[in-house]
Amino acid sequence: MKNALKGLLAGLVVLVLCSPLMLWPADEAEVSGLQLSEVTVTIPSPVLVTATLVPSESSTTTTSEALAQAPPSTTTTTTTEPPISVTIAAVGDVLPHESIVRSVEDPGTGSYDFRPIFAPVAPYLVGADYAVANLETRLAGKQFGYSGYPVLNSPESLAYALGSSGFDLVATANNHCLDMGWQGVVNTLDVLDRYGLAHVGTYRSPEERKTPLVVNLQGIRVAFLNYATDLNGLALPEEQQDYAVSLLALDRVAQDAMLARTWGADVVIAIVHWGTEYEREPNEAQRRVAGDMLSRGVDVILGAHPHVVQPIDHVFDFESWRVSDKYVAYSLGNFVSAQRWRYSDSGLIAFVHLEKQGLRTRVTGLSYLPVYVQRDTSGSVAKYRVLPVLPGLEPETDVVLTEADRSRMAQVWEELRAVLYRPDEDIVPLDPAQLGLR
Repeated sequence: MKNALKGLLAGLVVLVLCSPLMLWPADEAEVSGLQLSEVTVTIPSPVLVTATLVPSESSTTTTSEALAQAPPSTTTTTTTEPPISVTIAAVGDVLPHESIVRSVEDPGTGSYDFRPIFAPVAPYLVGADYAVANLETRLAGKQFGYSGYPVLNSPESLAYALGSSGFDLVATANNHCLDMGWQGVVNTLDVLDRYGLAHVGTYRSPEERKTPLVVNLQGIRVAFLNYATDLNGLALPEEQQDYAVSLLALDRVAQDAMLARTWGADVVIAIVHWGTEYEREPNEAQRRVAGDMLSRGVDVILGAHPHVVQPIDHVFDFESWRVSDKYVAYSLGNFVSAQRWRYSDSGLIAFVHLEKQGLRTRVTGLSYLPVYVQRDTSGSVAKYRVLPVLPGLEPETDVVLTEADRSRMAQVWEELRAVLYRPDEDIVPLDPAQLGLR
C-alpha cells in the first residue's frame, strides 16, 4: 500500500513539473538570446552516497595484475647534483729568523734555497685545494740587508719556496709588516706577484685595498680578509695610512665582509694577527672580538701571532632561519721559526672543510695536522725541517731523525690533542686519505 502511494505521489510531482512545458504556446517556443539569459534554472544539489563494491566471484583480476595491464605512466624525476667539497689548508707564522736564513745559504753562489725546509710537509699543502700562510717577514730586497728579529727581511727566494711547497696565498698584515717601511710593503707585494702568490692585508694603492680577494675553488667562492692589531709602534707616512695596512676594526670587518658577499663570496675567512705572545689560551679581547666578527659576516677566523697553538672554537650561528657552523682557530702557532722552547717549536696546519649543495655553502668541519720544526746541529750550520706529526708516521726528512726528535714529536701530538680534539664538534686530526695521501 505504501509503495503504491509513493508511486502515485511521484507521478503527481512529475505531472506538476512538466505541465508548463505541455501547455507552452507553440508560437512562443523561440525566444531571443536576451530572454534566454534572463531565465533562472535551479538545479538541486547532488546527493553523495558511499557504497562498498564487492567483487563478484567470477572476477579473477588481482590488483597487481590490473596494474600490470595498465599503460605505463610517465613520471618526472628530479636529479640532485652531488655536493662540491673543497679543503683549505692554513698555517701560522712563517718566521725565518737569522739562523734559518743562514742555514739555506749557498756560500759559493750567494743564493738561498728554502725548499728543503718545507719539503717534508709539502704533500699536505699540495693535497689541499688552497693553502694559506702568515708571512711574518718582509721581502724588501737585498739592498735592505737580510735580518731576523727584531726587524725582519728575508731573501725573495722564500716566496719561490712557499709557492713550490703548495702555498697559494700569504697574509701580509702583522706586527712586522712595516719593518722595512713603506718601500718594504711595496717591494714585498711586487715579489709575491712575481712568484705567483696571492696576497691580502697590505696594499699599494687605495684601489687595491677596495678590491676584495675572492677565490673560486671548484665552484665555491671564498673571500679572504686579513687584519693586524699591532705594528710594533711603527707608522706609515700620512699619505699611505688609510690603505697600506689593514688594521682590525669591527666596522671595517663588517664592510669588508659585505663587499665580499656582493662580489659573490659564499664563505668569508678572516686571518687575524692578534693575542698575547706565548699564551696558550686566547685572552678576553680575542674571544669578544671573535664573537663580533662572526656576527658581522665572517665564517672562519684563523689566528696567528702568539707563537703557540691556542684552542679552536666551534660556534653555532643562525642565518636565514638556518643553523650555520662557524669556527675560530685562535692561534695556529709557528709554522717555521728558530724558537726552540716547548710549545713554540711546533704549530699546526688547519684544514677548513667546505661543502656546497645547490645555493647553500657550509663549513663541515676543521681538521688539524700538528707540525714540528726539526733542528739538526750535526753539521757546521744548523738545518731546519718542518715535519708532519701523526702517530705511526715516520716523516720523510733528509736529515737524521733523532730519538730526541721522536720523543718531542710524540709530546707535541699529546699537547695539541689535549687542546684541540673535539670530535663531537668536527674538530679532529687530519685523515691523510682526505687529501689523497696514505
